[in-house]
Amino acid sequence: MKITAVEAIPLKATFAQTFRFGTTDRTTSPNVVVIIRTDDGAVGYGEACPVPAFTSETQHSIVELIAERVAPVLIGRDPMQHVPLLADVARVLKFAPFTVTAIDTALYDLAGRALGVPVSTLLGGAFRDRVAVHGSVGWDEDPAAMADLAVEQAATYTSIKTYAGRGELGADLDRLQAIRDAIGPEIALFVDVNGMWQPSDLVRALPRVPEIGLSMLEQPLPVQSTGLLTTLVGQLRVDICADESVRTVTDAARLAADRTATVINLGHSKLGGPTAARQAAQVADAAGLGLMVGSVIEMGIATAMGLHLAAALPRLAYPAYLMGPLKYRQVIATPQVEVIGSAIAVPTGPGLGVDVDEAALRRLDARR
Repeated sequence: MKITAVEAIPLKATFAQTFRFGTTDRTTSPNVVVIIRTDDGAVGYGEACPVPAFTSETQHSIVELIAERVAPVLIGRDPMQHVPLLADVARVLKFAPFTVTAIDTALYDLAGRALGVPVSTLLGGAFRDRVAVHGSVGWDEDPAAMADLAVEQAATYTSIKTYAGRGELGADLDRLQAIRDAIGPEIALFVDVNGMWQPSDLVRALPRVPEIGLSMLEQPLPVQSTGLLTTLVGQLRVDICADESVRTVTDAARLAADRTATVINLGHSKLGGPTAARQAAQVADAAGLGLMVGSVIEMGIATAMGLHLAAALPRLAYPAYLMGPLKYRQVIATPQVEVIGSAIAVPTGPGLGVDVDEAALRRLDARR
């Protein structure tokens, strides 16, 4: 079996509602679907979803990199030589994690389809057939609007993540309190700050963390501010989750050594694919750090990959963030994810276990 074609299709994808977090308002998403084909008809699909918070890659640059640098490396090669292929791709892509993610995912999907096994099997086996997920409440200046959305989410999810750091500190904490008052004490609540607090903000916020009932602070400080986090982790006052500060396997090892987090947000897109994400997970788990599988709100292909990755991890400290397809107007992979009992079933079919509508991809091609 030899690879005969590598294609990248940029999609015109839109969200059903504006999603606000950090300094970002997302109404559209620059997703790219990568298709790898072989001479015996096997096919694999991958997805890139570049966001400025994590990468300088763009939809246009990913399409160009696939055509000009990646395809010449892969065509004519055996797709089952997965890791050697990724090593050769790394030689022509100096740092393009979202591009590599799409290739890595497509190779896993292709191999799983060819062998008739789910990707979770290729990752070593599934520890669970359903993955617990959490809801999300985007930032809004109006506390009542955030509280109302949290109440809606609480009907589906037993854990909710919301956002802070965009507004003035006191007002942001009041928004979090309004959410807690609205959903009651039974729903787990944690907050993603996207590295937008300064150390003085964190010191001021800490006394209110137990009052609000927050179980975790995700990336409360910028990547460069680590001293205070080491102290906070040592005191075990609240779980600290690293997100923007873990971009590579080396970052995971550094966090484990410095003890600047108790949990790692394991997003395969920002880490450069499921292969690197699994390596980072092994490093973090060996150091006693908790794992939470995250996302950058991708569509159905990357989300299916996230579900298989979560299924293949022995322990998960927090529910995953893998309901991205539900936020889009468009559907490119079926079956659509469905949250039942605050969890999503891991696809059981071969490869990623989802059917990709190539006709829909052509209709959504942003070049049209």
